[in-house]
Amino acid sequence: MEIENLELKELKKYLKNKKVYIMLGNTNKEQYASASDVKNTIKTLAKTIEKNSIFLYFGEVMHEDNLDIGYAINELQIRRSDLEFILIKHEENDYVPEFVSKLFCFEIKTTKKRGLNSNTKKPLGTTKFWFDINKTTKIEKIFILGGDNVVLEEYKLAKELEIPCDYFPVKRKFNEDGKTIIKKNAPISEKVGPTYQILQSENSENEVI
Repeated sequence: MEIENLELKELKKYLKNKKVYIMLGNTNKEQYASASDVKNTIKTLAKTIEKNSIFLYFGEVMHEDNLDIGYAINELQIRRSDLEFILIKHEENDYVPEFVSKLFCFEIKTTKKRGLNSNTKKPLGTTKFWFDINKTTKIEKIFILGGDNVVLEEYKLAKELEIPCDYFPVKRKFNEDGKTIIKKNAPISEKVGPTYQILQSENSENEVI
């Protein structure tokens, strides 16, 4: 199947009045500790996604041996064949999987490819992309499967934009350096990583309610 290459104007027009989702999580640096945890999480969240929806996919490569968010997205497309995945491709990413139906190519001029500018707190790279898309087509939901400090920044931005987020504290394999394995007796906050703060903040909100 030939993949359709869209210009930004065409993409925004195509997304109009459609259900659009995003999934964020661990990179190939932190990875996930357990394939079964990832699969069970995908099984759970897949039941909540509207039929024939669209996922904006940022090109994370699927590795059987390096379980990261690319692996999670691949599990989702296997489980939900009705979903359409649109690849948002920047210059450093040449990976185009078979399950992608359309792609949009853009250039990221900043060193940091995702998250917020540390000084201005404005979104950068792929984060700025979905930030801008949300202005014309409200993002239905962002699924967060663990993640690093950049994912935590994106979560806080989504909250400001009132984009619904479903958080799953999936345990990571390595800490931030991508080398040190998380010990089995480590506290749950260390096993999950920076985004564990999301669970803590949600629990605090529930207690207030």
